[in-house]
Parts: sequence; C-alpha cells; structure tokens
Amino acid sequence: MYETFCSLRSNDRIKVSLIDSMFGTRDKTLIVGRRTHSKKYNVEKLTLYQINKDGSPCKHSCKFYFYYRPDSDLLSLAMGDMGCSLKGIEVLATV
Repeated sequence: MYETFCSLRSNDRIKVSLIDSMFGTRDKTLIVGRRTHSKKYNVEKLTLYQINKDGSPCKHSCKFYFYYRPDSDLLSLAMGDMGCSLKGIEVLATV
C-alpha cells in the first residue's frame, strides 16, 4: 500500500476500503488533496476529500487523512480525528 500512497497526486480519485466504528466495513471513493510533511514529528500527511454529486470535491464535509510515519514504516487512515482500519487502496483515475 505504501507504493500506492507514494504515487498519489492531487485530484486523483481513489477507492479506499476501510473499517470504522460508526459504519463497519465499507468502500469510500475520495479525491486526493494536499500532501504535507511535518519535520518536527517526521510524519507525512495526505488530505482526502469526499465527492459531491456533481463530481467535485466537497471541502466542507468530513475529511479523511492518510498518515505515513517513516520511522515505524506505518501507513494509517483517519476519518476526521477518528482512526480507521485501512484494508486497501485502489486508484480509479489519475489527473
């Protein structure tokens, strides 16, 4: 999954398989947003937006985040400030 995470660029559409405490197992189609890096904590963060009915990114609803920690080689997913279990990533369309 790390190779897929590294290849993601802004405005790519991806399908994420996840397990969360509110809805259980589900697939979510998201649009890739901004990629940031914290030098202090050595964490790379990727923002993911939900999709409106017209296909544009919805920047006002709950955002999803990928976090990559190189020290422990760990890729994790969060829905807002709540952690989720990541099952898989599939790239649907690249820009």
